[in-house]
Amino acid sequence: MMDIVSYALELGAADVISLPPRALEANWPGTVSDPEALLPGARAMHLIVVPYQAFEWRADEPSVNAFYPAYQRGRAVAQALVEALRAGGIPAASAPNLPLKPLALAAGRFSMGRNCLVGAREYGTRFTLQCVLSGLEPTEEAAPPARGRLSRECARCRACLRACPNGALNGDGTMQPERCLRNFSYTEPIPESMRPMLGNSLYGCDICQRVCPRNAHQRAVEPPAALREALSLAALLQGEYKPLAPFIGANYARRNRVMGRAALVAGNLRQKSLLPLLRQVAENEAPPAREHAAWAVQRILRDEGREAHPEG
Repeated sequence: MMDIVSYALELGAADVISLPPRALEANWPGTVSDPEALLPGARAMHLIVVPYQAFEWRADEPSVNAFYPAYQRGRAVAQALVEALRAGGIPAASAPNLPLKPLALAAGRFSMGRNCLVGAREYGTRFTLQCVLSGLEPTEEAAPPARGRLSRECARCRACLRACPNGALNGDGTMQPERCLRNFSYTEPIPESMRPMLGNSLYGCDICQRVCPRNAHQRAVEPPAALREALSLAALLQGEYKPLAPFIGANYARRNRVMGRAALVAGNLRQKSLLPLLRQVAENEAPPAREHAAWAVQRILRDEGREAHPEG
């Protein structure tokens, strides 16, 4: 019988928790509540935990949240497990579209935070979750429901509520998705008033995790050199997005999506040298890249005008 935990650890996971299959509350678009719909006859739900460390970016360079590369690693671990199980004659399927936060809470080792992220003492909130369904027997029982219970660290803490730039957090472990910077559409223009909030971030927002006491023991690390190189705004504005795909995934690494986000970052960083490229994008590309590039041009020119004509 395959030792799924040992193999997952060899692949880079920190833990695997095997629970009996159960229907989960699915409130997020695209999620599936019943594992039976993904693997009929599944006997176990294997929750895979892949921790990561935040990246330490300079304020004057484009950035990507470390979650995205970690998520790609987690997907690779899950797929390798599925292939190994199937090779051993065991039914298996990757199930990233199950609601994994409720599954983590059912494991009994995680707790919900005010920032709407599940956390664990050893990882803080910086980890990604994957799930593999299989015909193996589960090794653990689900914990009693913990609905409404927040992490003990959250009892007297409001740091994430104060720090969220757009007021997306409700404070009870739920959020307003339409206000979360990370959830903004990649296929439609971002509201103009919210574009400056993205700062130098091409993908993701780490503010509520950065201020969370559950992550106080962690240290940021240098991002991979290849990722820094792939984040060249000049290259991205010319449609050279494919080097980003290994870090953020094929769904996010699409020409117009990346170009539109690169335009916003260029505007927020006041990159005057990119004005010719931004004008080309504004004139020739489809939405949302076109609108974002036009906004970036105006933002840079306004800033340039203030420098040329300072008050007083």
